Amino acid sequence: MAPRKDARRLLLTAVLLCCTSAGFGPAGPGGKVTKEQLAYSKQMFAEGETAMKAGDHATALAKYQEGYRYAPHLHVFTYSIGAAAEAMGDCRTAFSYYGMFLDLVPEHPQREAVQKKHEALAKSCRAEEAPESIETDTEQPKHTRDRGKREGIEALSEAMAELGAAQRLYAAVAGRFPDAPFKRAAKRKKKDEKRMRKLVTKLAVQLETSEPPEADAGSTVKEACREAVRLEHRIIEAMEAVLEHHEDASAQKVGYRVLKGAQRDETAFESCR
Repeated sequence: MAPRKDARRLLLTAVLLCCTSAGFGPAGPGGKVTKEQLAYSKQMFAEGETAMKAGDHATALAKYQEGYRYAPHLHVFTYSIGAAAEAMGDCRTAFSYYGMFLDLVPEHPQREAVQKKHEALAKSCRAEEAPESIETDTEQPKHTRDRGKREGIEALSEAMAELGAAQRLYAAVAGRFPDAPFKRAAKRKKKDEKRMRKLVTKLAVQLETSEPPEADAGSTVKEACREAVRLEHRIIEAMEAVLEHHEDASAQKVGYRVLKGAQRDETAFESCR
């Protein structure tokens, strides 16, 4: 793996892992944001702004990401995250978060400018990355290209299988445990599975048909939530592999979106197990 790709994956892992230094956890999906969480989120935004003005774009990106995790209803963070990523030369993260901004923030003074940037990145992102981190087909030995293609198919197949297993479990137990976040998570997994199927069709990939063992929810809500945490962790690992092996802009956009959803659901299930 190229050094730049290693750095990008480490950064992705850092910003998605649950932060504990503040003494409280990030807000779960759809959960109420406390005053403390909102204050911390605003603090992270202010520190991110200071870092951006100082030209420390990597720190700004991390601050914005953390602030968004603690106040996930403040979708305007996606604009700041995209701008910081673009400034530090991470076109894939910029493309992904600019796309989220356009999806989640219907009215904003910068919307038209972001739309233009998003369209430009869709055309230029892969070309910008190629000289430093991507070997062309003519530079790669055939066996290396074949192995990479096979691993990419395996990653997509595993991600689809894990999403399906999670969706089936959550739908099955949602009625038994109405106070736990299973119903909401089941809807998210259904949407994410649909997004992934569209991506697979666009990539013209024939998925493998292996399925993971059916998950066992147990008899109590704590057992079910514990199993859900395990499933979300497997989805996160599978989506990281998808992002590693599929570097085109459409795969990166879908991959980051599904990955962020899995991280949010994992946080929600952590609170009920």
